[in-house]
Amino acid sequence: MLNFIKIFSFLLFIVVGCDSLKSENKVSPRLDKEEILQKVKSLLGPSSIPDDTLVSITVIKDSPIEGLKEGAILFKNLKGTQPVPFYISNDGRYIIFNSTTYDLSSPKKDLDLMGKIDFKGVPVSNSSSTDSIRIVEYSDYQCPACKFAALEVIAKLKNDYGEKVSFYFKHFPLTFHKWSNSAATFTACLNDVHGAKTFWEVHDLIFKFQKDIKVASFESDLLEIIKTSNLNLESSSCWNNHTNSKYVEFVNSNLKEGKELGVESTPTFIIEGYIVRGADIGRIKEAIDNFLR
Repeated sequence: MLNFIKIFSFLLFIVVGCDSLKSENKVSPRLDKEEILQKVKSLLGPSSIPDDTLVSITVIKDSPIEGLKEGAILFKNLKGTQPVPFYISNDGRYIIFNSTTYDLSSPKKDLDLMGKIDFKGVPVSNSSSTDSIRIVEYSDYQCPACKFAALEVIAKLKNDYGEKVSFYFKHFPLTFHKWSNSAATFTACLNDVHGAKTFWEVHDLIFKFQKDIKVASFESDLLEIIKTSNLNLESSSCWNNHTNSKYVEFVNSNLKEGKELGVESTPTFIIEGYIVRGADIGRIKEAIDNFLR
């Protein structure tokens, strides 16, 4: 739902919201935080906000983009707080929800940033060659944009670049997604017990059948999906052990690392230290092509 709003709101701004950028000489009215929060809640609809989640808003401040201010909506429950950033026009008329500021300069490697990523125990796909371009994805199994990234973007990149690229998966379950954390610990266990090949097979299955999985029946839904794939994992120890502190701590360490690197939303790709937010295949390919030269 939030990813849909991100796309819809961005398009809305491009189509009808540019006038706010032209009002250089107008005095901007004071934006009322609570009024904006209520409008955002109305935009989302009550069914999109879990019962155990409190929604609040940060201070609204000037952004790097002329004509726009920025802030974040905070979704808070017992698992933590998930910020969802936004831009809003100076007159308060247009909002770009779940927004990201993109640097349009040419992609550059950041080996210092890559050095902060822990690759121990992280599933890798396609190639583990030291000569390949490393692509690290921070992802959430319940995120619709992550589904597109997994089944379309990564598949296309594998086809186009072969073993010139290697993919590493990092868990970044968002607090407002109810079963994504269980999927993260389960697949972390699969990678540990059964290896990367099994991990990636189940990874693809979860995204493919994302809409068929419910929080109340997560394990039975996933078991049924796996049965139809002939992976023979019905007796895997991961069904009982994925909540073991080992896998919970592994997922939490992925989350902590991502936040320290500036990951705020999913999917986020880091290509040799260059960050691409969202399933933006054009920017990812631009980085790969640039780094292969």
